[in-house]
Amino acid sequence: MPTVDVRGIQLHYDQNGTRGDPAVLIHGSLVDSSTWSRVVPGLARGLTVLTYDRRGFGGSTPGPRASPVATDTEDLIALLEATDFYPVHLVGHSYGAVVALRVASERPEFVRSLSLHEPPFFGLLADRPETASLWEMFRSGAAQIIEQVHRGDREGAARNVVEVFSTTPGAWDRLPESARRSFAGYIDRWAEEYEDPDFLRPRPGSLRETLVPTLLTVGAESPRFLRTIEDRLASELANPTIREIPKTGHAPHVTSPAEYVGLLLTFLLERNVPVA
Repeated sequence: MPTVDVRGIQLHYDQNGTRGDPAVLIHGSLVDSSTWSRVVPGLARGLTVLTYDRRGFGGSTPGPRASPVATDTEDLIALLEATDFYPVHLVGHSYGAVVALRVASERPEFVRSLSLHEPPFFGLLADRPETASLWEMFRSGAAQIIEQVHRGDREGAARNVVEVFSTTPGAWDRLPESARRSFAGYIDRWAEEYEDPDFLRPRPGSLRETLVPTLLTVGAESPRFLRTIEDRLASELANPTIREIPKTGHAPHVTSPAEYVGLLLTFLLERNVPVA
């Protein structure tokens, strides 16, 4: 994979496909760009696909992130400029969806569309009486996990994060050992991101100002609070489409890659993306 120097660090990226619109896949908090490996071949049939490791993940060098969301947003904008890879379709998973939405807000000329899977804007749960208790549960649970990280109990913290985003007990124990090592290895970065106030909710007014077509996907087997968050986003975005993916949860690109690729390409076909 090539690297590019941006903002005092090196970002590791890869590009697949030679025809169709450019698309960038933005990974979540406990993984690197390798998490997209099951969907890149299918997406590359109709898109030119760029995957990259965010700052401090995979092959990208670490660096300070006083505000992770702002830093990761600026890094991605710099990567797009350095590679002349824009305007793009942004596909973001979890925290990566938070970054995608921020890029679209700050540099709308860089973005053709957004495809966001379960951005965890937990702060939106605090705004309504019927979901305020969910917000309190999340805030308390996140504080406990962050305390675990600060104590050095990385595996225990990663286990608790996985259980939060699963509806079936024992999700951690069903993961391959390689995935458990990866999650525990990146849990410090997760804590940084969840302590960032910009992570908890979109900036005021940014949703209504985001005019590009936006696909919001949610797993049928994901915790219901993630669907609640996406419903809130859909109610404020200017041009949303919301789709539920059957028999999958928080990581459709891993557990249901064919279905996820089909959903993305169907959405993007409406944006005039040619598919072989």
